Amino acid sequence: MEESDLQFAEVKKEGDIETLANFDMQVFIESQDFSWDVENVKKELKIGWKLFSVKFGKETVAALLLKNDKDTLLTKNTPIKMAFQGNGFSHQIKNFYETEAERLRLKNVVNYCPVDNFRMIALNESHGYKRTGNCYGPHKNIIEWVKPL
Repeated sequence: MEESDLQFAEVKKEGDIETLANFDMQVFIESQDFSWDVENVKKELKIGWKLFSVKFGKETVAALLLKNDKDTLLTKNTPIKMAFQGNGFSHQIKNFYETEAERLRLKNVVNYCPVDNFRMIALNESHGYKRTGNCYGPHKNIIEWVKPL
């Protein structure tokens, strides 16, 4: 798969937010760091997060949340839709984060990942992210990772 395979687009319209938040609830069940429903997505948008769709052709394969915090881009995302896993899309998402942070002249990218998401942990490590030691969530099951640019 090539970098151009995926299209990233910020989602702002009410109907599009609802469509993305509900596009495939089975994908989101795995995501323990955040409940990907319309209400929670709207709450995140109100506190400064930006919602992005990730598409392969016409098919939505993931959803992302990004937020600028001083000199850092904060990131979290849904798992890749099951039918599209193993195609390198997670690497393309990481590259998108880093390119976006560089475009905004930010110095760091932070990613939030469930403690038991071993694929995301391996991906973060392979892209040079380091654990910060900070944990979040009601059960402290979300690990914070950082990559200086």
